[in-house]
Amino acid sequence: MTVKDQDGKVVFSDEKVYKVNNLHFSYNKEGYLGLNHWDITAMNQVNLGIQPHETDSLIDIIPLPENTESINVEAIFRFLYEEGREAVIHREVKQNIPVARKDRALITP
Repeated sequence: MTVKDQDGKVVFSDEKVYKVNNLHFSYNKEGYLGLNHWDITAMNQVNLGIQPHETDSLIDIIPLPENTESINVEAIFRFLYEEGREAVIHREVKQNIPVARKDRALITP
């Protein structure tokens, strides 16, 4: 999520990562012919991802510079399928959100 002021200056940026890791622990199994690095049954899966049809939300309270009159918010849900390669699943942009108080804004993506 990226938040910019009315002049296009980034005032806040945050990224939340969901992922599934397959970790190999050599003590899990001896493996086929001692090749436990190639034995997928010796893997432990650590799932830090979002399950199908599951949602997640967060609320950020962002201190803004005193002269901020409005903000633009961009939230992107990306799928990183390989290091350096990704696909954008969904992108949401809200523009010209007026700032009610000059010192902070409440953003709920």
